[in-house]
Amino acid sequence: MRLLSYNILDGGEGRADPLAEVMLAQRADIVALVEADDIDVQQRIQRRLKMDFIAGESKKHQAALYSRWRIAESVNHSALHPELDGSYLEVKVLEPGGRPWEIGVVHLPAHAREEDEAKRENELATLLQIFEPHRKENRPHLLVGDFNSNSPVQNIELSRCKESTRDEAKANGGPIPRRVVQTILNAGYIDTLHTFDPDLATNQGTFSTQFPGQRVDYIFAFGFATSQVKSAWIEYDRLAKYASDHFPVGVEIE
Repeated sequence: MRLLSYNILDGGEGRADPLAEVMLAQRADIVALVEADDIDVQQRIQRRLKMDFIAGESKKHQAALYSRWRIAESVNHSALHPELDGSYLEVKVLEPGGRPWEIGVVHLPAHAREEDEAKRENELATLLQIFEPHRKENRPHLLVGDFNSNSPVQNIELSRCKESTRDEAKANGGPIPRRVVQTILNAGYIDTLHTFDPDLATNQGTFSTQFPGQRVDYIFAFGFATSQVKSAWIEYDRLAKYASDHFPVGVEIE
């Protein structure tokens, strides 16, 4: 299964076609989007991809999942947990042979200050609780999206980050917090990009497309052996640089 995860920036208004071109080039079976806030853009992308899709609103943004295969079930956890600000859409997709793929599309709150990381930690606690039954039953699943969080293994050069990120790091006394991703790894998930290409995961970023100093977009997998991750990538195509402020990330997993 090939999956693409993409933050399309404030709904993607006026950018539906370049966004769709980036997605089509990945040959994905499943596409997970965050900040998919504009229904006209969603429908235009759907026509281009020729996929079914489901979307779920949150306080600030909307998450969506597109699939070549049948969407069997979905739960918008943002609606069930109105105290949370992020997007949390859970979807079950069935392969033509009937095998299920369980996917959580995630968008955690943004910014690099310590108080922002603390807010993400609070929301992550709820997210991990939501998916705890999957982990207890060792049921393979994926958590994908924009986690607005930094990996403990990444080399972050602040000079390559946005000015606002540099200012927030300075307000922290220098470092950018990295606890959220470590908590996800401690819960038993693997960072598929780091599993497949440690050098890329350590030294390259997904945000922003103009100042790509941070890797905040992830595809985390639970219940899969590392050998099942056949490929993982960040799409740096020239069109992707201008279609959104995030580069999309992908995985091929069996």
